[in-house]
Amino acid sequence: MNIDDNTPDTDAHSRRGFLGKAGGAAAAATAVGLAGCSGNGNGSNGNGGNGNGGNGNGGNGGNGNGGIGEVDIPALYDLSGATSDVGRPTGIGSRDAIAWLNESDEIDFQIAHDWVDYAYEVPQAQQNYSSYTSGDEPPIIIGWGTADTEALASDVAADEIVYISASYSDDLLGEETPYNFFANLDYTSQGRAHVKWIADNDPDATVAYIHNTTPFGEAPVEGGEAYAEELGLDVVDSIALELSANSADTQVQRAENNGVDYLIHQNTAAPMQVLLSSIEERGADIEVMGLTWTVDEFRAQEAPDLFEGVRYVNSNISFAQAMNSDADGWQIIEESFEREGHSMDNPEIANINYVRGVVHALLAVEGVRHAQEMGLDPSSGADIREALIDIDDFDAWGLLPETYDYQDGDRRPTMNGQTYVVEDGEMVPDEMVELERREDWLP
Repeated sequence: MNIDDNTPDTDAHSRRGFLGKAGGAAAAATAVGLAGCSGNGNGSNGNGGNGNGGNGNGGNGGNGNGGIGEVDIPALYDLSGATSDVGRPTGIGSRDAIAWLNESDEIDFQIAHDWVDYAYEVPQAQQNYSSYTSGDEPPIIIGWGTADTEALASDVAADEIVYISASYSDDLLGEETPYNFFANLDYTSQGRAHVKWIADNDPDATVAYIHNTTPFGEAPVEGGEAYAEELGLDVVDSIALELSANSADTQVQRAENNGVDYLIHQNTAAPMQVLLSSIEERGADIEVMGLTWTVDEFRAQEAPDLFEGVRYVNSNISFAQAMNSDADGWQIIEESFEREGHSMDNPEIANINYVRGVVHALLAVEGVRHAQEMGLDPSSGADIREALIDIDDFDAWGLLPETYDYQDGDRRPTMNGQTYVVEDGEMVPDEMVELERREDWLP
């Protein structure tokens, strides 16, 4: 799968120190292009399933300046599978950010970033994980989906590898999964943020969840329904809408029959567009509130009338917010777009999920850098986990609306959800919904 894999130039740029953007002092200078895990340029080869998008260029080792040399941070991306509508820009964002860091003077080590398109297939993810860990185990892996992340969680814990996923399932926050981290409000609490808004603004409303039937889709339902009932809302049965759906007429009719005022939607943006189209076609008086993968600039601009008024919750800023702010992370995005030949006018890449991918990469790299600063071993997953727990002000170079704080007994990075409302095809920031940090919401 081609994800605009142009070879970056290798000229180092003079930039402000990495720690000034993520909470500390400047790092020493180094510059080399994007490196691969094994140093042989063969990636993971994508054997099995549809995972044929492997990539990895040879690493250069140490730079002779007293740094740690090279750190392996491989990744599993969905570039062609069931969630690739949102997976592709996220994967490109992570890949681009790592390439930018490797050619910058912000870190004094190189990142060997082998990646594979596992196409949202759990067996493929397991095979690729085995490949990544068959030799010297990497201290960190950037992962993707809920089903595969949960399937790998026991191995990740046993191998003591920090696993930064694009799954934000709160099931990954238990004591038995101590090496799982993510950079967002958890799925269940995203739904709770919508529930709280409804209870505050329309307390007599009837609500229902609509979701796909994968572990990703089902993750927020039980906890969200319980919170809605706790706040006095009328809750009716949830409704299934699969990732591959091309119509939601039956689902919308069921919601109408059940008197639903608000549908809280856990899915990706493609089935969200399908749902909104069916609501419009039926003339249904139902408001849709989307969780973090259901809305992005591409879909909102492609079908602005459908998405008009949709509420959405997330915990990183949008592409337009990054562009129009003084966030230091915008430099990564802007220079990466120039280097890779991306167009700022192409919302399929220039969207909130690209920003999200950059955030995932910066969290991984900050774990390594902070371990280094603490005098720990940055090639050790256990030491990087300790470093992430020690960080109390991670802001992803300004790409988050607030700083994150991971704690040893509570790895929820935030309990606040930034809400957006789609207006004229644009994602307009609305209010920040603040939730309690309740222990009974941990698994």
